[in-house]
Amino acid sequence: MFQPGTAMNRTPDELAEAIRSLSAAEWIRVRKAANALARCKPIEAEDLLQEAFLRAFDGSRNCPPHVDVVRFITESMRSIASGELDKIKRRPPLVPIANYGNDQSIVDPPDPGVTVEQRLASNEQRKATETELLNLFEDDPVAQTILVGMILGMRGEELREQTNLDKTAYQTKRRLIRRRVEKKFADGWTP
Repeated sequence: MFQPGTAMNRTPDELAEAIRSLSAAEWIRVRKAANALARCKPIEAEDLLQEAFLRAFDGSRNCPPHVDVVRFITESMRSIASGELDKIKRRPPLVPIANYGNDQSIVDPPDPGVTVEQRLASNEQRKATETELLNLFEDDPVAQTILVGMILGMRGEELREQTNLDKTAYQTKRRLIRRRVEKKFADGWTP
């Protein structure tokens, strides 16, 4: 394992300077990544970003000089979010325990996992996001078809076949979708 400050990694000071010199567009990319990762993971976007910075500066995450700082931060956030999700998956299930000798016969500790309310809120947020995205393409049914396919998990050739577009026309529609979504949500998604 490489040590911080060696020729193979940026020092915390070098990394701090690189982060301070990020352009506005690069900050938008970092925040978009944090928002996207926080949508499906059990950690808030700002907390995720701060944790990535903390680990970078305390030396527990190392950034080689040839790695783009935006990519380094994004991949750090992805790893942290994944680790948080793994922690939840590894928690043993909580079960009620009989409490003999007391009028209240059962102790039912709160479950630290995701609650029904949180799942419902997450589903509602996902539906709101999908509706908002589809509304961007009310004037373009082909783009809407591609977007619905993407939401359903379809990719590449399968999507192109659904629209009966040739490769060039399909790529043009994909660029249109990407540009409209990036323009609409330049600061990340906020329901």
